[in-house]
Amino acid sequence: MKRFYLVFLIVLSIVISPGLAISNSPAIEKDPVEMVPIPVGPFIRGSAQGEGRPDEQPRQKIYLDAFAIDKYEVTNSRYLKFVKETLHKAPFNVYGDGSIKEVSNIADLPVVQVTWHDAVDYCFWAGKRLPTEAEWEKAARGQDGRRYPWGNDLGDKAQANYDREWESHQTFSPVSSHPGGQSPYGIYHLSGNVREWVQDWYGRDYYQIAPSRNPRGPEMGILKVIRGGSWRSFESDIRTTARGKGGFALKTHGIGFRCARNHDLVQQSDALGAQ
Repeated sequence: MKRFYLVFLIVLSIVISPGLAISNSPAIEKDPVEMVPIPVGPFIRGSAQGEGRPDEQPRQKIYLDAFAIDKYEVTNSRYLKFVKETLHKAPFNVYGDGSIKEVSNIADLPVVQVTWHDAVDYCFWAGKRLPTEAEWEKAARGQDGRRYPWGNDLGDKAQANYDREWESHQTFSPVSSHPGGQSPYGIYHLSGNVREWVQDWYGRDYYQIAPSRNPRGPEMGILKVIRGGSWRSFESDIRTTARGKGGFALKTHGIGFRCARNHDLVQQSDALGAQ
């Protein structure tokens, strides 16, 4: 009887928990990109007065539960697999005429021309979710409050793809390039290449009223937060604290995304898969 009850609880938890229900091995096969675990604990969010923009202030310590985040931006090949399996509308072809499915040499480049809803749908399909704005910033700057993912000095353009003109597919860098620009956790392209959708609604004054533990943005709004800067951003917009924003239906040549998951679900998925 006890064995039956235990099995029942496990099955019930899978049914009622969307994140866990699709986090088993089939989900890993759908989107097998490496995910980087970010440990539980505090980090320094925002900019001190006089250092950044008003919506980045105050600079304060924020506590986050553990989570995991994609090591790389979602690529064209990964996104087109999602399109094929779900019949989701393919992104607009920024490289020329015809369907993006017909373009060669772009498999490892970040997908663009995706709305916030497109990003949410992809992450759900993959058994994941978009990162919160706070999670994104911790993944980018670590616990020491650094200005860029690689440190406090801008350096040269070996660290990031930014401040350039459009050159078709040569505009973007492969998602595993620029190893010198990795964040403290080894995550690529959290500055430049493409800006990234996150979960939160944008609030100009949100940092002033946000909880210091697991903030998730305003309850409602008009614009969604976009982080990280893109290939055409200036230096000020590729800082780890810089906040962008856009309507959830916005899609441009410079916006992509990556996914995240609650780290406890990742651990549970691994345990279930090993049984």
